[in-house]
Amino acid sequence: MTGRTFIRIVIFGSAIVLGSLVSLGFTGRFLALGDSVAIVKPLTGALLIPLAMVLWFMRARGAALASIVLAFVALGSVAPGFFASTSDCGGDCLKLYQKNLMSKAWPRYALADDIIASGAQIVTLQEVSDHNRKFMANMFGHFPVAVICKFRPARDVAVLTSLPAIKGTEICEPKTGLAGVQIRAPNGQLVWVLSIHLEWPFPYSQFRQSQNIAKRIAALDGPVLIAGDFNMVPWGQSVQRIRRAAGNRYLGAFRNTHDLGGLFLPLPIDTVMVPEGAAGTVELRGYMGSDHRGVLARIALR
Repeated sequence: MTGRTFIRIVIFGSAIVLGSLVSLGFTGRFLALGDSVAIVKPLTGALLIPLAMVLWFMRARGAALASIVLAFVALGSVAPGFFASTSDCGGDCLKLYQKNLMSKAWPRYALADDIIASGAQIVTLQEVSDHNRKFMANMFGHFPVAVICKFRPARDVAVLTSLPAIKGTEICEPKTGLAGVQIRAPNGQLVWVLSIHLEWPFPYSQFRQSQNIAKRIAALDGPVLIAGDFNMVPWGQSVQRIRRAAGNRYLGAFRNTHDLGGLFLPLPIDTVMVPEGAAGTVELRGYMGSDHRGVLARIALR
């Protein structure tokens, strides 16, 4: 085998592998593996573009065109979310602070102070542990309503709020990764507030967990605010499944929220979803000892 033949095999093989990954990344609605592959969809799409150029110069025009089509399909399916516009909710904003605390992180005092100082009326938390409750006691004590549900050891899920909660509406099903309660918003509207923590994707149990949570959400009567650590990108079907069940949309543009993410592999896995018609903005907060950034949403309900 000559060196030129070997290079051609590598290039064609790379195109086949990347094209297959792009295609598989669209199967998450039916296959758990599809969502795991969907995480790298922006990267695989971007890599196909220079590969298509190489194939074109190699006079493999059919393979080049197929590669560029797949690249634009992959990038076109995620790019709009990175450029989504927001609209200021004005002075009458409902503030929600979303944070995966990280169960054994340190320091805690600055994070507790930041949540209080943000003026958030609703806080959705993941990885609530005895450690966090001890060293963030001032923050937990600041909110008169707290729904804290068991999930994994030292990784509970919680909703805290200073708004009036409707008695008997607490949602707390152990090991589901879901906590919630119905509150009365400042405009008088009754709204469900849910905090979600999904497991990791395939080979873990995220696919089935998201199906169970989506069924629970679909049974709720009234508008729903959802925030959480989804351990999945917004274009993944585990997240989309939950969004569709609530009839919601994503608030704000996709932005990396995990310290393992970056320019070539963004991980916008901490997400806020609001009812259709709601307006608002999203501001990323610091890591403050966690491996997740905080998300402060300002929401105008309609």
